[in-house]
Amino acid sequence: MSERIGLFADLHSNLEAFEACMARAEELGVTRMVFLGDIVGYNADPVAIIENIAALIESKKAIAVVGNHDEAVFRDYRNQMNASANAAIEWTKTQLQESHVQFLKGLPLIIQEEKICYVHASAHNPSDWNYITDSMSAWRCVQNSGKTYTFVGHAHEQALFYQSAVGKLIRFAPHPGDEIPVLQHRQWVGVVGSLGQPRDGNPEACFAVFEPESEMLTFHRVPYDHFRAADKVRRAGLPDDLANRLITGH
Repeated sequence: MSERIGLFADLHSNLEAFEACMARAEELGVTRMVFLGDIVGYNADPVAIIENIAALIESKKAIAVVGNHDEAVFRDYRNQMNASANAAIEWTKTQLQESHVQFLKGLPLIIQEEKICYVHASAHNPSDWNYITDSMSAWRCVQNSGKTYTFVGHAHEQALFYQSAVGKLIRFAPHPGDEIPVLQHRQWVGVVGSLGQPRDGNPEACFAVFEPESEMLTFHRVPYDHFRAADKVRRAGLPDDLANRLITGH
């Protein structure tokens, strides 16, 4: 069977969304998983998410990179995040054991393979957590990755940037479920969207599947019990706006 890579970003401690996406990935025949950072933050199940991903990595079924919310667990990010994000990180720290913190600390900032680069924010100065939202930020990313395919998270909305004949990176809004040919003669940046906190007005979880041999990329949306996830956020004493975001998708 040809390789199918599942791409998951910005999980943000959302166990309900994670379980729904893992089930869908299995249905789709995903053979390997890549977690593109921001494993924790915002939501109520950081321990379960870390332990699930650690087990997948240990069994050689997955790889992962670090995100800014993950790094905020062990570095001072209080001046770089809004009040709700900071509150969630401070709460997350109270839930984690030292082994969980060490797991996050051990994640690489960027992973480079033969034709693919995986990074949370951008291959351009990855530790600066730059967002890829337009042609210029996408161009900077591919210039620094040097790879045919670069897959990122950080920006919570799904997008695909492709290289035009003159080298400019053009933004494309993918439709969930459509197979998109991503041919190797161009460079591509795929923003896979947020599994754990979508922000495009649709509360369904995001992920993508890349098939290197057939050069196909498919973006997916997965319904899950976002009301339950939001209720857990409230019961944990986290800010109301974080629960509301799960319900509205904004």
